[in-house]
Amino acid sequence: MVPVGGAIIAGFDDEFIKEISKMYPGRASASPSLDVLITLLTLGASGYKKLLSERKELYTHLAQELKALAERHGERLLHTPHNPISLAMSLDGLQSSCDKAVTQLGSMLFTRQVSGARVIPLGMKQTVSGHTFHGFMSHSDAYPCPYLNAASAIGITKNDVELSIKKPDKCHKALKKEGNIEKKVSWGHHLKDQMNKRCPESNPSFKRCSAHLSWDLSGIKDSVNNSTMIWN
Repeated sequence: MVPVGGAIIAGFDDEFIKEISKMYPGRASASPSLDVLITLLTLGASGYKKLLSERKELYTHLAQELKALAERHGERLLHTPHNPISLAMSLDGLQSSCDKAVTQLGSMLFTRQVSGARVIPLGMKQTVSGHTFHGFMSHSDAYPCPYLNAASAIGITKNDVELSIKKPDKCHKALKKEGNIEKKVSWGHHLKDQMNKRCPESNPSFKRCSAHLSWDLSGIKDSVNNSTMIWN
C-alpha cells in the first residue's frame, strides 16, 4: 500500500556502480518505513483487520483467475499449498516459443504498470558481495520451469485482480505470435539457403524461384513490423 523506496547512484566507475546496483540500494531509504507508519495510523486496528479479511477473499478470486489464464495458454497454476499470499503460473510454452520471451514478458508488464508481478526465467545467476546465487529470484537452485508470480497483497481490490489478468493475457498472446513469426522467418531463410545450394544460377528457373521466395520473406518481415507497432 506504500511505494517502494528508490535511489539514484552516480559515479565514474561503471563496474563499481554495477556492484552497488546488485545490492538493492533502493531498500535502504527510510521513506517507505515512514509511509507504512502513517498508513497504519490512518487505518487504525479495525481498518487494518478489514483489509486482511478482504485480502483472504481476493486470494481465492486471484487463484481462480490465474488458473483460467494459465489454461488458456496451455500452462498450469503451480501447486503452492503452504503459501497463502503468492501464486504462480508456469511459462513453459512461452519459453519454447522464443528464448527471450519470458524476460520480455516481465518487461512488457512493467511498462504497462503491472509492477507487482514477477517473471522468473530459468538459469538466473547473480553474484552479490562475492556470493553467487543460482536460480536467482526463484528461491531454488534449479526450479523446473519459468513462471509468473502474483500476490494477493493487503489493499488489493477485485478491479486490481481483473486488470492484472487482462494485461498478462494480452502480452502473452503477442509474444507467442511474435515467436511464431520469428520461426517462420528463420525457416524461410533456411529454405532459401537450401534452394541456392541445389539450384545453380544457370538454371532458367533460379531467378524466378529466388524472387518469389524473397517476396515471401519480405511479406513475413512486414507482418512482424506491423504487429510490433500494434503491440507497442
